[in-house]
Amino acid sequence: MILKKFRVKDFRSIVDTGWIDCQTLTAFAGENESGKTTLLMALLKLMPVRSASSYSTLKGNGGKWARINLKSDVPIDRAEELMPVINDVTFIQAVFELPAATRALISETYGGWNPGGIVTISKTYGGGYSVAEAASLDADAREKVTAFLTGKIPEFMYFQEMTQVNSKIDLVSLAYKLSGLKKNQKLTERESVFSNLLNYLDIWESNLIKSIAEKYDELSKCSEAEIDFRVIFDAIPLFYQRFKRGFSELNAQFAKWWGDENITIGFEPYKRGILIKVTDKDGDSYLLENRSTGFRRFFGLFLSFSVTARRDYENAILLFDEAGAALHPLTQRKLAVFFQELGKHTQIFYNTHTSYMLPVAEMNRVRVVFKDNSGHTCIGKQLTLNAQRTNEMSLFPVYSSLVFHISEKSLAGCLPIITLNEEDRCYLTLIKNVLSATQKFNTIYETLVFSTGPNGIDACAELLSEGGSLSTVILPSDAAGKAVKKRLTDGLYSKVPHKVLELSDLFPGAVTSEDIIPAEFIELFSRMYLAELLGKGFVYDRRRGLIEQIEAYAREKRIALPGNYRAEIAKRMKLSTMRNFASFRVKIKNTYFRNWTRMWERLVEL
Repeated sequence: MILKKFRVKDFRSIVDTGWIDCQTLTAFAGENESGKTTLLMALLKLMPVRSASSYSTLKGNGGKWARINLKSDVPIDRAEELMPVINDVTFIQAVFELPAATRALISETYGGWNPGGIVTISKTYGGGYSVAEAASLDADAREKVTAFLTGKIPEFMYFQEMTQVNSKIDLVSLAYKLSGLKKNQKLTERESVFSNLLNYLDIWESNLIKSIAEKYDELSKCSEAEIDFRVIFDAIPLFYQRFKRGFSELNAQFAKWWGDENITIGFEPYKRGILIKVTDKDGDSYLLENRSTGFRRFFGLFLSFSVTARRDYENAILLFDEAGAALHPLTQRKLAVFFQELGKHTQIFYNTHTSYMLPVAEMNRVRVVFKDNSGHTCIGKQLTLNAQRTNEMSLFPVYSSLVFHISEKSLAGCLPIITLNEEDRCYLTLIKNVLSATQKFNTIYETLVFSTGPNGIDACAELLSEGGSLSTVILPSDAAGKAVKKRLTDGLYSKVPHKVLELSDLFPGAVTSEDIIPAEFIELFSRMYLAELLGKGFVYDRRRGLIEQIEAYAREKRIALPGNYRAEIAKRMKLSTMRNFASFRVKIKNTYFRNWTRMWERLVEL
């Protein structure tokens, strides 16, 4: 059955998520403590792993997280209300799509009753299940239908931290456990990973047991100390060939996802099993312990899911809690693509607070998790900023993901301009847009304006340089701007000092970027923010500089100005102008148009 949507209510920090649509892969983005893990916990408790299996020993499966715990799961702020009836309180509802064969079997077994293509299954804190579509059946039939359908629910498997794989595979201990010679011995997390690997390589488990038995008569009569895999590999060439063939196939898959065809994963026998080694492009071999933590975790995750997904997880839904947290950003991107491929074979839910883990080309798979003003977890129905801005932090990875995706394509061949402050960037971008909208000046270049602090200009310039050509820098004509200009022209820009400009070089008399914008613009589009910032008593005099007046008024009234107030004015004015440009009636003097046009002509020329 495929999970189509679910709803969580009265669970931990959640009051009611509403219905959350699902796909084969669904990503939950949000900041720390927003409730991302809470969602996965609710899903896990719907139907955790039912039986002991080679993968049930992985973290979270069949353990404390899977069990309903009234102390931790019932919302603290509603416990007094819910506890008297807690066994009957539904904490999760899930809508599943039924396969045709299941529908036919239900109809045949229960006298033609057909629930249709979907069923809605709910679970209470008391552990009871119910099927909404079976409500009309008599009690006996309803009970049987519910038991049948809950038995078909996929197992939810939760993974919090992936195994950091080591090079040694103790095949002796693994063989004894899987063959039953060690009673009541569960596989360790690492053994689970390797048993999946060896299963995939088609050298486990009957083939391995049989090969060992042929060499040592009967495995059951043989002590662990007597087994030596170096002898087995020498004495049973076919067994060794299976390992070689399997690792060759493994290499082809891993190289694809890791993105480096020069790396080879190999092995060599030792007394109790095999050692996994990684060989680089220079032919140097290293044990896995000598590779980075990120590489080992990615390799462990790859072993667990790539090679066995179609076989072991066919009727499972995988829940990954911050799976890529310890990985390099670019490795996180590989993992996100890997999850998309894995999602073709089994349904996946994962949460993240990093932009690199989001499927940027398929953002319809992303749901935003955030807390409202009362501290309750909410799920954003749309990837937009809500009126209370309570989802702003959780939207950050979504915005960052899109910006990163766009920047990779836009930076190539663009006309980059570096400014000192955020307000400078906003005003210059606004001017460019106004010139374009009024057809006063157009250019074939895609102009991108960047802002950075005084200590970031050098690095930003080097990053954006193309073919050794440094970007143009525009600085205020005040003391701070002049100091930065001297440092740049004495250093990085010593050979191209003409590329470091002051605003007064581009716009006569300008000191700060507010001086290159008509006073009418500032008065019209920043009026509400200035009233919010300074109170209704502030009156803007167009004949004097805006910043000078704001700071003088604030000193007089003992008002503490926020450090980013200039940038906030610029951002609000830019957005308001662009939204209302076609309808507002402020006339821009031709002097501004002439100076703006000369400014952009010079920037393009540089």
